Amino acid sequence: MRLRGIKLRIETSQGEFGFQYEFSRGLTVIRGSNSSGKSTLFNCLMYGLGMEELIGGKGEKVLPYAVKEFFVQGETKIMVDTSEVFIELENSRAQSVTLRRAIRDSVRQPKLVEVFDGAHLTAGVELGTPKPTFLFDPGSAQKQEGFFQFLEGFIGYQLPQVPTTSGGMAKLYLQTIFAALAVEQKRGWTDYIANAPFFGIRDVRIRVTEFLLGLSVFERQAKRAKLDAEAVLIDSDWRKAYDTLRQAATANGIVIEGLSTTPTSTFDPTTVLLVKSDGKLKTSLADQVSLLRAEHSLLGEKAEAYGKASGAEAIQELEAASSELQHLSVLHERATTNLTLQKAALEDLRVLFAETSEDLERNKTALKLRNLGAQMELTVAVDHCPTCHQEVDDTLLLGIVSGPQMDLNTNIEYLDSQRRMLQNQINGALEEIHQSEIALTEVATRLAKTHDYRNSLRGDVSNGAVESRAIVRRQIQIELELSNLQAFNAQADALMVTFGEVADRLAANQLDRRALPRDVYSQADLSRISLFEKNFRSNASSFGYESADIKDIRISLDSLTPILAELELREIRTKVQTSLTADSSASDFVRLIWSYLLALYQTSSTRGFEGHHPGLLLMDEPGQHSMRSISQHALLQLLSGQAGLQSIVAASFDENESVFKEATAGLDYKLIQWEGKVIRPLAT
Repeated sequence: MRLRGIKLRIETSQGEFGFQYEFSRGLTVIRGSNSSGKSTLFNCLMYGLGMEELIGGKGEKVLPYAVKEFFVQGETKIMVDTSEVFIELENSRAQSVTLRRAIRDSVRQPKLVEVFDGAHLTAGVELGTPKPTFLFDPGSAQKQEGFFQFLEGFIGYQLPQVPTTSGGMAKLYLQTIFAALAVEQKRGWTDYIANAPFFGIRDVRIRVTEFLLGLSVFERQAKRAKLDAEAVLIDSDWRKAYDTLRQAATANGIVIEGLSTTPTSTFDPTTVLLVKSDGKLKTSLADQVSLLRAEHSLLGEKAEAYGKASGAEAIQELEAASSELQHLSVLHERATTNLTLQKAALEDLRVLFAETSEDLERNKTALKLRNLGAQMELTVAVDHCPTCHQEVDDTLLLGIVSGPQMDLNTNIEYLDSQRRMLQNQINGALEEIHQSEIALTEVATRLAKTHDYRNSLRGDVSNGAVESRAIVRRQIQIELELSNLQAFNAQADALMVTFGEVADRLAANQLDRRALPRDVYSQADLSRISLFEKNFRSNASSFGYESADIKDIRISLDSLTPILAELELREIRTKVQTSLTADSSASDFVRLIWSYLLALYQTSSTRGFEGHHPGLLLMDEPGQHSMRSISQHALLQLLSGQAGLQSIVAASFDENESVFKEATAGLDYKLIQWEGKVIRPLAT
């Protein structure tokens, strides 16, 4: 992508003001003093591209007051009525568009970006009917009407999905890519890829580097993310089927045995047992159906002989029912008491688990603080008093308990094992409670049925009925129970098929997961990273980096940033440091950032290693910390010599003509500069 030109138009009561400039396809140097409006031009450029988040916020509030409130011309203070910025872009397919975005306007909001076809600024193409797009609202990076979605397509990108800090996936938003393409003056030179907006992307700097270098990691991440999503769905489907079976089983007083609560790829339906339980005895469904049918048949025989039965036989049946009722009442009371005790024990286990977890975290925190103190060489962190030099006990319980005490590491291991044991006990208690609830339900059902049967027998005896209502009631109950068991059995058979299908899906998922490469980067990726490392070291040498031996610098495979002896090369920020060889002076750290950003393009543009760099670099005041002019010359020379790279550098060159001439001597570049302020009447 190329930036062809920029125009700021400000309407006032005294006419139109602003500026308009065109950029070179190679190196463009914007020269201006620190108060002339150089950063105003740079910030307007970022604002027109919708990338003002890189300079500190969203909307027109990031821009100076001179473009939205008032500016001074000579001795006159001129108020801004309306203002807008135009940006002309060209992509690799030679398509040109002109963007228009309002800064101050009574009608058009700053979230609106109008897209016009054609080169309005450089070729004078008339503005036709705009395509309206929107910024920052939900969907601006996904919907067709969103500006970032438009810009992504215009550049030719198809941005990948990347992991987020919340465990999901999100698009690698275009603003994060531009953090490696555009460096603003205030905070941009504080990190290799600074000011990337926060979108909850995990390790965003690494993801941006991987994308620009064209590493294949995103394909594997996409496959792994797809498998992870499938695994979540598999787990959900299994648990849903399990919960359905468990609810139906509980309603029928049935216990499930041999079925895992979590998905398994080796599911065998013949190992699953569905049994009736009264808390003591367990009966298979087939046996339970046989028993119920036998009872129903026996009741039929009793019904036929009932009219001929003597009163003594009826009373004997009533006494037997009453005895059974008393027995079931005792069982019900015991089951209720047992369930109550189990729930109380579960609550005690949960309290112990919470206390153990709290103690474990306290000990881990104490150990962390001690280790940090040891790294800072604090004597108290190595169990010695800094005043009297006597030994200090490594415990949180000094003076509370007597006798031998465990040190922090041993205590952490002990508490961790205790917590795992308590968690297992809690899981076992939950299962026992579930079994007890099923048994209690079964006893309560039998108690209710026997109670109804006894009451019906009493009616039969008192009325001298020829046909027993008790027998009829019990037969109806048996028929209803048989119907429920048959329905449950059919439902269970269907769910066993579902479990088998889910198990097959899990097996396929695990097979595909094992087929994924174990290493983060493929051999092709490692070759790209190696080339990136060579380009980085070469750049650092060209820029005069001196804080460490350049040949010892490596690109870390963990962070994709420069390291020396496994320490990331950064700026020296304190006078006390543990390893001078692993740090860089302030100006040297800026040289590292130059080297890093330029190496991203160099690697991405190498034949056979093509990546996704758009061929654009924007730098505001790269000569930080009184950078030597020879280093600035080396930077501009490398930028101007990169075929296919458009670089725009805004700098004051210490407001010194000799520094400017030395930094740009012999270079092919386009110069943009002005006298006074950058905002002036557009007519001139």
